[in-house]
Amino acid sequence: MACATNTRRNEVKNDTLPHWALAREGIKLIINNNCAEAEQLFLEHPDSLAMYSGYSFAVMMDALMSYEEEKLNKAIQVLRDLEKRCASETGWLRQVTQRVFSFTQVDAKSEQSLADQLETQIILADSQVCIAILTFLQQELSAYLKGGWALRKAWKVYQKVYKDILNLYNEKIGELQLPDPSQNPSPSPTELQNSVEEDRAALSDWDIPDLKIGKNGYSQNHSSSPRFPHSKSANLEPSKNPPSASNTSSTSSGLRKSQSVCNALTNRQNFWSARMDSISRSTSMSFYNISSILSSQDYTNAKIDKETLKRLMGAVSFGYGLFQLGISLLPPSLIRLISILGFNTNRQNGIACLMYARLGTDMRAPLATLSLLWYHTIVRPFYAIDGTNVQAGVECSERLLKESEAEFSQSALFLFFTGRVCRLNSDIKGALKSYQQAVQNSTQREIKILCTHEVGWCHLIELDYPKAGNSFALLKCSSRWSRSFYNYLAAICAGACEDKEQFQLFKDISQMTLIMPKGTQLDEFLARRAKRCPATIETVIAKKPVYWRLLVFEMLYLWNAIPSCNNENISTIITECKNGQSEEDEPMIGLSKLILGGALCVQRHYDQAEECFKKCLELRKDIPTNADDSHVSAFCLYELGLLLLKKEQTQEEGKNYLRQISQYSHYDFEQKLNVRVHSLLKQA
Repeated sequence: MACATNTRRNEVKNDTLPHWALAREGIKLIINNNCAEAEQLFLEHPDSLAMYSGYSFAVMMDALMSYEEEKLNKAIQVLRDLEKRCASETGWLRQVTQRVFSFTQVDAKSEQSLADQLETQIILADSQVCIAILTFLQQELSAYLKGGWALRKAWKVYQKVYKDILNLYNEKIGELQLPDPSQNPSPSPTELQNSVEEDRAALSDWDIPDLKIGKNGYSQNHSSSPRFPHSKSANLEPSKNPPSASNTSSTSSGLRKSQSVCNALTNRQNFWSARMDSISRSTSMSFYNISSILSSQDYTNAKIDKETLKRLMGAVSFGYGLFQLGISLLPPSLIRLISILGFNTNRQNGIACLMYARLGTDMRAPLATLSLLWYHTIVRPFYAIDGTNVQAGVECSERLLKESEAEFSQSALFLFFTGRVCRLNSDIKGALKSYQQAVQNSTQREIKILCTHEVGWCHLIELDYPKAGNSFALLKCSSRWSRSFYNYLAAICAGACEDKEQFQLFKDISQMTLIMPKGTQLDEFLARRAKRCPATIETVIAKKPVYWRLLVFEMLYLWNAIPSCNNENISTIITECKNGQSEEDEPMIGLSKLILGGALCVQRHYDQAEECFKKCLELRKDIPTNADDSHVSAFCLYELGLLLLKKEQTQEEGKNYLRQISQYSHYDFEQKLNVRVHSLLKQA
């Protein structure tokens, strides 16, 4: 009886709430581990575009987590249906009819239609980004082209609707100090003919002179809400003091792949444009629909509710900000292609928009918070955006988690990010507690697997090889993706603790490598590591434990996890590296020196670290630049260059070491290192 009463109360409540508020309730249900209830709520309103948009977010999140073909196909179909509904709402014929039969008096109905029109455009852009992400997963050339075109459509719509809503907000509510897209134009055809280095400068040197926001997005006075610059001073203009020709040349030379690649990209600009036009005609949204959306419209005299305008500003800031943040993380080698597609993005602008979006009432607000947590706790440490300072994003993450505590304290996703923060603070016990709670609260198998992955890494950071190996062995059997990755991790952990019962894992490495798909950085990494793992049990037993421990330390180094180790474990790593410098003990020449130098840097023994890196390069001076283990040399050059840049008298020497990295290619995590080098040279 009580259950029936609660159900009726919920039905009455749902009938009184606007659909955008119901959509937010649905997203909250998903985040709070109630996916089935959320789906039921979304499907109760099949005619509502806002509710169907929320449903598409739910379906896509489920597809990405499960990676099941059936769910991926379902997500694409739902997004295609959403795209068609948006296109019909913003179509060419509909807009012509509205203009022909428009009235001079603006009534409540037209107010609602303006809000609906703006929201439809936001939903359309969101759908294009989601379609692009799912299309890229196919990992085919045609999929990349179609995905790129979908992203281009999304970017154009985001720019248009973001500018429209921002102008309306400034006029009707007050000046909102957010980035202005009108002052960040797309590159012209003439600019696209310039060299790849000039394109990089054009894309990376946009700044906001008076923006008082750090990398975390919070203002420097640590207020609870972000502080944005006054819009008149927030001009996204190129630096007025460009680098000298010599500096520009020297900086870009360290990133240049080859002049032939640059010329090929320039000469084939017309080909790409024609190819994109062809793809656009094959997609479901017609040219007329996108043209009608991007056509200039005067909203000066339009009436719209202030609260609705605030909500829409938050809604568009989510997609616009996340798009900019995501594109900004691409490796420098893709910047030329991105400029041809018409993207012009800025990482700090993206973070600023997401910080604003998280405060809104729209369903995207909690998604903006999750996006910021993803950036600060996963992206920043993995890409070493702040070097070995993996705690750089911790303060902001803790504030975001504190803000969300009232709504999402029991959410498995938020508990996952709480665990990430604890791990970055070297609080492994706190991290394990959060992950255990997340597993208990989650109703989704995939989130449980994600937490088990983190548990394995926590044990690895503690150098607890048996527990880490058990976690990775479990993931090898239960995970649907990269089982060969977990098999490799479990195997080297078994070797590190001499667990002979698990040595069968080494036989599995060679077998799984044969059937493993090729193409990703991780696949190439595993294929190379398989060559370092003996295929017979007898040969595995003959190897000393330090051989396998060095491979474990390499994983910690490449994933930038050594800074998360406590002092005792870092000292253990240093001791092991000093004891494992013979040719028989080292899996790769100079690997122990590279890891030793990295560990010494974490302890701030920079002079000793510099000596280690130089010895490593000396040992590897006769090894070809295209060797299977050339990443050791490339990362060593990066570490040495980074150290020398810290001292004014050796900055030029440091730059030279960074430029030498361009001599190496096709090594492990090349793109990841290029992002770091590009950032360092730009700052220098």
